[in-house]
Amino acid sequence: MDIYQTIEVEIAKKHNAVAKGTKKSIGDFLLEDKINKPVNVKSNNIQKKNYSPNIISAKRLIEWLKQDSNELFFIFVDYKVTDKGLEIIKDSGLIPVQHISWNCLTIEAQGWGVIQMCKALEVDEKQDLKGFLRGMKVAYEKYLSKEAKKVEVIRKMIENF
Repeated sequence: MDIYQTIEVEIAKKHNAVAKGTKKSIGDFLLEDKINKPVNVKSNNIQKKNYSPNIISAKRLIEWLKQDSNELFFIFVDYKVTDKGLEIIKDSGLIPVQHISWNCLTIEAQGWGVIQMCKALEVDEKQDLKGFLRGMKVAYEKYLSKEAKKVEVIRKMIENF
């Protein structure tokens, strides 16, 4: 079992759940076995430089949140590996997606855009889903602008072919 899977199993146990996440799942485990309350565990090895880790596909998140009563939670885990094995340093506890501030997120180019953490986690418990989605719209507009510039550069590169 990979380290990230071991962490998912440990964190799921802490929440009386079983980690069953697959690459196609929106979360790594479900709260109270309710299909609309998935938890996505994001692990960070503090011994490595982890630049802008991927959080979730922007398109996938939008499609999930557009469905009534769907929720999504994240748990951010810092860990290290020592001679004794895996050591979980800290975890953030359950954070509803809408409480993650866009001050620490960005959308970058991968497929339809992927949400990445570009700064240290910032939680805003007063931000509701509508506020989160407004922040996402601003981030997506920045992403689209960057992509349009990139397309123009490519167009100029190939114009004489």
